[in-house]
Amino acid sequence: MYNLSGNMLEDHLDNEASEILGLPSMRDSKPGRGRPIAIDDGKLLGAREHLVGLFEQTWADVSEHFPRIRKPKDVRDAVCVWDNPNQSTGDHYIAKCLLRPSSIPATKKSLSATRIELGKLSEVLRHAYDTQQNCQRDLDTAQRALGDRLSEDDKAKVLDQISRRGQKLSQAKTEYEILRNKEGELQERLLDGQAGFARAEFFRFCRSKRYRLTPLNLANALAGLPYIGWRQSAARCKKHPSTQENGQSIQIFQAIEQIVRSCVRRSDLIKHAETWLSDRKTKKSLGPSELRKKWYYLRWSIKTVLETEPRVSSRGLPFAITREYWKRTSRPSNVDALFEEDERIVL
Repeated sequence: MYNLSGNMLEDHLDNEASEILGLPSMRDSKPGRGRPIAIDDGKLLGAREHLVGLFEQTWADVSEHFPRIRKPKDVRDAVCVWDNPNQSTGDHYIAKCLLRPSSIPATKKSLSATRIELGKLSEVLRHAYDTQQNCQRDLDTAQRALGDRLSEDDKAKVLDQISRRGQKLSQAKTEYEILRNKEGELQERLLDGQAGFARAEFFRFCRSKRYRLTPLNLANALAGLPYIGWRQSAARCKKHPSTQENGQSIQIFQAIEQIVRSCVRRSDLIKHAETWLSDRKTKKSLGPSELRKKWYYLRWSIKTVLETEPRVSSRGLPFAITREYWKRTSRPSNVDALFEEDERIVL
């Protein structure tokens, strides 16, 4: 049985519909003229900025898998690192869409039809809830009347009313529960469809070869999911510069990648990395600047990866070293903090 107040029910329906399922708010005023857009610029660009940061922060974990995506279901495996209960990487609605365990094939048109159906059902459900509340109030009124001093004849009439109103309330509750179950089934169908559509669009983008697979390009293409396809999303997002692009996380990965790619022999990688960082005189570049301060962690990360069995491929070295670096810097011990100070590379 659902025991929500009127306001709580409204909040539940509105928030769940608009944030998770992409339904228009029930409190919106009448729509304006013209063809409605599936996702407005504010929500689109907000999602793009979030995705830019998410991809940059997890680039060493996810990007290595993108060239291996051969079908839509491979997308979930490529970004499975986001599904971490100890972090917030999987909390955004697009991440939830891509990570959803179940999915069904869907198109923009079929998803839109399902959202409309769900919106209409929510209105019916709201009416059913109001009816249930009115029946409960009517029954409460009749039960209170039973407490008064009544003649046997009036008492019989009140008891009859209590019985009738109780039956009516029971029927209203049954109808409400049926609608709630139907709403739940429809929501699950929509979520599965959105997951299928989102993963299919991600797959199509990776296979299109029209853009380099960079955090910004991926964020532009995926920001409109699961409402519009990747082409329309990329075209709209490209018109607006990103404020989150090229942050410290991706610059650190790029610096490590350049260090690895410019080293001739793996056995010289630690020495080469120290020389490479020392030769980068500018302090404006966030990646080399941070790695100079955290040289102790980078040195141990390189050493650990080079000694890993089985041997890490040359192609995979930048990714493995960056992952090890983030692991070490995220959980430094007191001893690490002590040596970090002593081993900084000073220009």
